[in-house]
Amino acid sequence: AYSAFMTSGFPESLGVTIDNIGDGLSGGLFYCKDGKVRLMYGMPALASAGQFYGEITQFLGFNPLKHAGKVTGLAARGDPYKAYPLMMRFFSLSRDQKRFVLPPLMTKSFKRGLYKELAKFSPEDIAAAAQRRLEDVVVDFVQHGLEQTGLRRLVLAGGVAGNVRLNQKLHELEQVDEIFVHPGMSDAGLSLGAGLMFLAERTGLEPFKLDTVYFGPEFDDAAVESELRKFSGLKVKKDPNIEETIATLLTQGKVVARFAGRMEYGPRALGNRTILYQATDPSVNDWLNEKLKRTEFMPFAPVTLADKAHECYLGLEGAEYTAKFMTIAFDCTPKMKRECPGVVHVDGTARPQLIHESDNPSYYRILRRYYEMTGLSSVINTSFNMHEEPIVCTPYDALRAFKLGHLDYLAINNFLVKNDSPS
Repeated sequence: AYSAFMTSGFPESLGVTIDNIGDGLSGGLFYCKDGKVRLMYGMPALASAGQFYGEITQFLGFNPLKHAGKVTGLAARGDPYKAYPLMMRFFSLSRDQKRFVLPPLMTKSFKRGLYKELAKFSPEDIAAAAQRRLEDVVVDFVQHGLEQTGLRRLVLAGGVAGNVRLNQKLHELEQVDEIFVHPGMSDAGLSLGAGLMFLAERTGLEPFKLDTVYFGPEFDDAAVESELRKFSGLKVKKDPNIEETIATLLTQGKVVARFAGRMEYGPRALGNRTILYQATDPSVNDWLNEKLKRTEFMPFAPVTLADKAHECYLGLEGAEYTAKFMTIAFDCTPKMKRECPGVVHVDGTARPQLIHESDNPSYYRILRRYYEMTGLSSVINTSFNMHEEPIVCTPYDALRAFKLGHLDYLAINNFLVKNDSPS
């Protein structure tokens, strides 16, 4: 809760944590004001929204610790109503609206009972019902807290806060004026939250907005050149106008991986360990996911110039700040659907990164030049990694993933690397 509140910039807010098991508290509501976070009420480990969604993830054949996002992506392709009456028995809210309710863990089996009944439905319809049930129950839980406190700002952390469609539903509540989801919403944010709690209690630190989340390592040209010498079959040149070159390549329909500056904090690629491609190709979901050995139904996300965002997305008000970190989805405008179909999911939504020049000047220049050349304010921004692997961190990681993914170009610092055999 401290990680979300202290980096929100809000003077006061309702804090929401929604996790899997946690440290014995799987979720809770917090009254956040004056740099202090007070627990209103929480729920034990097994009364867990993350446990519910994780079990459905596992039932669908995915890894519950890594693939919850696949269920969210798959849900858009199903009918949420077919399995919904059954899903209500998997996950609900207590009568006092203060805790989640799940069947006892010891009574569960994927081969009998509720799961045996659930197996009659398609994976798409199961995912859709689970996503809808998660949204309905968590929205009711949070809405009760908002009504109790009268607070109109919302901050979120915990693994379940990585569910961008849930975050969208919470943002759309009438009682919510502003929302912020901490960029490292999972366990990755715990140490930062602990440090911020210490500073708030000892020094009176007040909530602030993050100027950057590029907290990771960076590598100089000498380190890059050392790794480049180890890889064969690559054409390399140093390019002093690398941003202009990347923008031009994107207009030509080339896939460009970008490795520059400090690595991003949190699970989202935000430009420094990123794969870029034009968003005009509606078939990109199939062929680029195949190159990267990813699940074909997972949507790609856009990076969008912040000053053009209102032309692309609906309901941005109060969520512009958190959208800098790709932590929330929005409904797309007809213009966005028409011009950039490669980043619009089948349900008409997208999970954008909104970028200002001050956020990342080099990355911004690429997108601004692309806009000047094409009139389009968005491109695909997907994480630079192979399926089941973490986002690349080092120059070696970048060159290895570039070769394995058969990508067209790699912009690594100011070096442009061409793959002689991208297909």
